[in-house]
Amino acid sequence: MVCSLGQNSQQVKKAIALWLMLEEIGYHDLIRTINSFDNATIESLFYEALQCLLCIHPNSAQPFESDETPIFTGLFDEPMNPRFFYYNREFMYKRYMHIMETVCDQIFGETKAVEVDVSSLRPAINPFGEGSSTGHEGIAMYAAGTSSRASGQVIGETSRQSSLNPDAGEFNPGQAPEDSRTMFLTFSLGHPLSRDEIIDFFTSNCGEVVQNVFIESTQPGKDPQFGRIVFTNSLVIPRILNGQTKAKFMVNRKHLWARIYVPRRRGSS
Repeated sequence: MVCSLGQNSQQVKKAIALWLMLEEIGYHDLIRTINSFDNATIESLFYEALQCLLCIHPNSAQPFESDETPIFTGLFDEPMNPRFFYYNREFMYKRYMHIMETVCDQIFGETKAVEVDVSSLRPAINPFGEGSSTGHEGIAMYAAGTSSRASGQVIGETSRQSSLNPDAGEFNPGQAPEDSRTMFLTFSLGHPLSRDEIIDFFTSNCGEVVQNVFIESTQPGKDPQFGRIVFTNSLVIPRILNGQTKAKFMVNRKHLWARIYVPRRRGSS
């Protein structure tokens, strides 16, 4: 984009940071896909990325006139418009700034792009696999496994004194930060789901695992199209997604898309 399209490197840096952030929430290989398009399409997607950035900055104005305008057409299975970014702006801006500081500021100099090891930009290993699930009428459940704890000495550590705190609370791998227990939800345009419908759907399939559900607040006459769900335990999510990073469900004859957030590993961060 800097060399072929003559775009400002600082603006390109911002667009790439946004696209990397989208890859973290399940839109895998987004930049690779964009790079495969012709220059005119890439330029159009670049300007759309800059438009989305205006929606996630602190104190950004809620989009009104263009909030139904589809964006990134052809890239995603589910509907996408600027409202998606505005609704998730707090989370997205935090991740966007982290990516800017840890990746894009290293890639781009003041006036041009510099070479980097692209292996450092790969997503973290995803324990839930990749791909999409498109035909679910419900949720495929795995049989609940049992966890076992090692007891006694750790092999290879017989001569080393333990540095663990004997007064620490019991370790629970499911008690992860809220970001790791959150899924992004998208509804079909004109066919929103209520908070109760979402809770009932996941409760009927998974049990009492829903901590909270947030639905987009809209202007009178406009239906919500986006939401987030927070689970009580991060171990619920791989059961829900059934080996995928995104899934599509049918809830009361209405479509529901769900995506998981998978942070990247970047050095010590």
